[in-house]
Amino acid sequence: MKKNWFLFLSFIKKPENVFISLSLFFGVLSAVLVPQLSVSDENMHYLRAYGISQGRVESGSRCTLPKDVAKRAGSVYEGNFSADYSKPIDRNILDVDKCSSASGYPPIMHLPQAVGINIANIFGGSTGLTILFGRLANLIFYSFALYFIIKWVRIGKWVFVVIGLIPLMVHMAASLSSDCVTNVAVFVITALTLNLFTQKNALSNKQIAALVCTGILLTLTKSINALLLFPLIFLPKHLFAANKNKNIPFNIQKWAILIMIGVAAIISLLIWQKIFGQPLLTTGATHNPLHSNPLKFIQILFNTYMNPTIGYTDIVLRGSVGDFSSFKYHLPLFVLIPLFSLLFLSLLHYNKKDQELLGEQTGKLAVYNLATIGLFVCAVSYAMYTAWALLPFRFGEGAYYADGVQGRYFTATAVMLVPVGLWLQKYINVRTKNEKVFNLIMFFGLALVLGFYVFETVWTYK
Repeated sequence: MKKNWFLFLSFIKKPENVFISLSLFFGVLSAVLVPQLSVSDENMHYLRAYGISQGRVESGSRCTLPKDVAKRAGSVYEGNFSADYSKPIDRNILDVDKCSSASGYPPIMHLPQAVGINIANIFGGSTGLTILFGRLANLIFYSFALYFIIKWVRIGKWVFVVIGLIPLMVHMAASLSSDCVTNVAVFVITALTLNLFTQKNALSNKQIAALVCTGILLTLTKSINALLLFPLIFLPKHLFAANKNKNIPFNIQKWAILIMIGVAAIISLLIWQKIFGQPLLTTGATHNPLHSNPLKFIQILFNTYMNPTIGYTDIVLRGSVGDFSSFKYHLPLFVLIPLFSLLFLSLLHYNKKDQELLGEQTGKLAVYNLATIGLFVCAVSYAMYTAWALLPFRFGEGAYYADGVQGRYFTATAVMLVPVGLWLQKYINVRTKNEKVFNLIMFFGLALVLGFYVFETVWTYK
């Protein structure tokens, strides 16, 4: 018994072990128990992922899919246990119809799901089986990607664990949603940025290549995600070769790398937009009122996130941690309190090693990351206001807040608070008797929160 307990304590000592064990266990339960295609826009993602699994990267007005698949995508709230797991999809009877809204996404966002669907088809996959396998493949990709990211990042590991195990993150990962790949991209750039700010030696060629690839990945997941590259502008000077000409006021290598990242990201986006044949951002109204009065955007932001009479703030905040199955159910307050307590504990738990690694860069990076989060929120708000709220069947030109903004758009960016937490530790910090106590609190606390999410899912659809 003592031996098993010792092995358990040794296992949870590593944050990445805590993450992958809880992610896979509760993620599998979520994939099985959450009704198929009930997750936000999951039916659209199913159509896109299935098309990619068949080698059809169709975008634009018309898409070709098996009729069985197209029909199943229309039964959004049909439960798993009533789904068809026995009748194989007839891939010879095709249906040519308008492409789903997800067809505008680059294929990379649905590759994990497509792999799972292909595996299901090997076993004569039914619609139910292809959806389930697509979900599981998405979950496996998410769990192992974050496992290696958490193992790789030098500081803030427990923050990555808590954010990665927020019930909404597991809920989305264990679905067909493209948010899974998007969230992984956010974790990658955040971890890479933290590692570079704690690095003492110069950039290697591999790191430069990683920065370029990450810039492309961010842009292809969602073009707005490119804003998360902003802190790279302030990378420490010692990472770059000094100028031969001392009179030049900026570091040539640094800005050459930054320009290369930007150009590569823009080119990749333009190439895909050329394939897709659509503008980067469409407007829902003939006339966008913000173009004639840009200051109105301040009012739009206030109405969206601060105005109590509109009440949209609650939707955004609650939706960032636990609004499930297209808002059918959500985490209650008595679960949110311990969840946020675990997040604050991961941020404020004193870590001498992390403090020393980031050193004098702590306050600076905290400011850079907070500014980045602010820019990101503004950009998402503008995009949703322009492309959704202004639609005639929503509010049209009279739209007074950024309707359509969902909390899940911002959840992953919370990992950027790592330097903020380290800075706050200088003034407010939490210390436990020993690391074993802290590890136990984190493991069982997160397990209980995720356990309630699973219980609530079963209760909702019983």
